[in-house]
Amino acid sequence: MPFDISKANRLKAIEELLDDPTPSVRKAILVELGNLGEEGRRFILNCCRSGNLMVRRHAHEVLAVLDKDSPVNMFHQFIHSLNYELESGYILLSRIDNGNLDVSEYIQKLDEMATRCQSLIYSPMSPREKCRVLNRVIFHEYGFTGNRADFNNPKNTFLHSLFKTRKGLPISLSILYLLVARRLDMPLEPVGIPGRFMIGCFVEEKPFFIDVFDNGIFRSLEDVVYFIERNNMSVTLGLLGPCPVGEVLCRCCRNLSKQFALLNEPAKAELYGSFAHAFEAHFEKEST
Repeated sequence: MPFDISKANRLKAIEELLDDPTPSVRKAILVELGNLGEEGRRFILNCCRSGNLMVRRHAHEVLAVLDKDSPVNMFHQFIHSLNYELESGYILLSRIDNGNLDVSEYIQKLDEMATRCQSLIYSPMSPREKCRVLNRVIFHEYGFTGNRADFNNPKNTFLHSLFKTRKGLPISLSILYLLVARRLDMPLEPVGIPGRFMIGCFVEEKPFFIDVFDNGIFRSLEDVVYFIERNNMSVTLGLLGPCPVGEVLCRCCRNLSKQFALLNEPAKAELYGSFAHAFEAHFEKEST
């Protein structure tokens, strides 16, 4: 089936106009994206991953306006799209808690953190040495740390709360770490260790892990195996390797469902549980 050239031209025109904040232009973009339906949304999501900072920032702003009426529906659509990208998914999840979340503000905060890290990185530096720079910036200069005193507070998961309190869970701190690291093209991966989500680096002769809940302490493979065994679990390669983005966000939803249940907020517990079930249904479909 031949590709629709006119549609390609329309998408290209939208991309070229993204950085124009004029109300009439922005309205025209939103109308055009609405006319394109799911294809238009996929296109703007791709723009959110652009290497061009201005395109990325304005694309997130357009996406926020496009989706502002129903963050819940938009997250469901994200799940069903199977187009799992960590930053977009995490922002959409956070917008369920705060529908007025200023996306551009948090993109700028992440960009500033990455810029600060970049100013301290020089060549040649090993991945481990670069991670030490991230540890310095994220945990010492910006003061992010694990929230041990109020671990089961659902607010620990969301992007805006994380920046407000500088305290989070292993998984939310790992997401923050990855969003900064990916701006620096660092080869790091999420690792879904039960009870202690971590970051893994698998490009050196021996893998190493970053325990973000403990201010970025490096853990060896043996340390992680010991941690798993201490929690009476069998060690498998699946627990030690990179965790897919969908699994990361699904785990966030499982955590939120349990935490809201503990707070006796059944409607919210059911909502986040429904997200987790939707993710799991797609995982099961892919495996068959």
